[in-house]
Amino acid sequence: MKNLPLFKRPSTPIEEKSAKRGVVNRELLGIVGINLALILLILEVVPLLFYLVTEQRFIYTDNRDKTATNQLLEQIGVREQATGNNDDKNAIVERLHPFFGYVLKPGLFADNPFGLRVNNYGFFALHDYPFIRQNDNQFIIGIFGGSVAVDFANYEVTHKELSNTLIQQLRTVPELANKEFIILNFAHGGYKQPQQLLILNYFLSIGQELDLVVNIDGFNEVALPPLNNQASVPVSMPSFQHIQPLTALANTNIPVVLALAEMNETREKLVRQIQRLENCKLASCYAWNSYQVNQLTRRYQSQVSALDTMQIELRQNEDDLANSLISIPQNPQVLPDDIAFDKMVDIWFNSSQMIHQTLANKNIPYFHVIQPNQYHPTQRTFTAEEIAIFDDNPYIEGVRQGYPRLLARGEDLPNFGVNVINAVTVFDTKPETVYRDSCCHYTPRGQEIFTEYIGNSIVNRLQSTTP
Repeated sequence: MKNLPLFKRPSTPIEEKSAKRGVVNRELLGIVGINLALILLILEVVPLLFYLVTEQRFIYTDNRDKTATNQLLEQIGVREQATGNNDDKNAIVERLHPFFGYVLKPGLFADNPFGLRVNNYGFFALHDYPFIRQNDNQFIIGIFGGSVAVDFANYEVTHKELSNTLIQQLRTVPELANKEFIILNFAHGGYKQPQQLLILNYFLSIGQELDLVVNIDGFNEVALPPLNNQASVPVSMPSFQHIQPLTALANTNIPVVLALAEMNETREKLVRQIQRLENCKLASCYAWNSYQVNQLTRRYQSQVSALDTMQIELRQNEDDLANSLISIPQNPQVLPDDIAFDKMVDIWFNSSQMIHQTLANKNIPYFHVIQPNQYHPTQRTFTAEEIAIFDDNPYIEGVRQGYPRLLARGEDLPNFGVNVINAVTVFDTKPETVYRDSCCHYTPRGQEIFTEYIGNSIVNRLQSTTP
């Protein structure tokens, strides 16, 4: 039987249109798919190149740990561990202290991978105080100052093997080459003179041994006292910005409690956002979450500023002052700027001179470091990233008026035997981004530069005085 030719039925007009529509749809989907792929590629490549150029970091291979993040959180009063439960008492991590003004709540942050935690006296450190020397080979270094000094002390612990640290540079001094170096942090965010002087003398009085003391200050001494003055609080008292929320809580002041609750909500969001940032594997994810972190950080700092204004207004309420359980001296009136800044600088100068005298009597070397900041004009050219984060804040005017006076007065400290290390221009020739926020804190690269400069300066002074 012959094979019959297959009969192919002609396509109907409807079928032909449907086939053409299918081809068009596939082509359209292909174009859309290609465009989406290009958009996703651009979204990934642009931030990848940005971080590679600006921060010399390759996101995919960058080994990010939580140390830098936690340090950032600490500088704005955000503590990750404080968000682990619903205990309102843990949300406020600072406590009033009868001698030091305020400290951290002892026992917090014990899960730090380097062993750092808040010790028995409320300082973020490796050891409880007073630290008892275990053997004659131990060389004990005390670090005093504000949050920049805290960063310096932490860096010595978390990067102790790097050649730029103070510890490693001290090993180039023959007499110290084989010493076991112990870093004791007596600094805390917002501390200013005479707190360093008082804390030093307190610990010396209870038997704390020290072989070398580094005091890093300058910024807080002129940035924070103007807020005290606006609230008619003596500029010599601890930072009004830090003390007043704690005293208001102690007095159960409702507006302050509500403002702190709002700040705590922002803090919770910020911590969660940073946790997402830490888990990012793609540059686009890192860029988006970095933007969110910056926005929340600005919101938090804005809330801090609003709280400052509220506290100044409350401070002017005589009934609140009369009923307060905590006594804070009050000036009869706000001091004129010239008088206020002269007092600030006098306190700073006298405190450093007295620290030197106290330590000289015990043959303990003392080094006074004047820290750099972005608001005192130098020859530095700021990066675009730095300019973007330099928002208005309550510290700018104090630094612009106070730092020139402080530096001029500081030129006289060496005449009284004080080893002054003026680090104000240390970043001037560095092209990298060295400031990480609108306050005064440094990026990891900035911290490297700052630390190396201090270590090198101290070693040079020690070697020049060695017979």
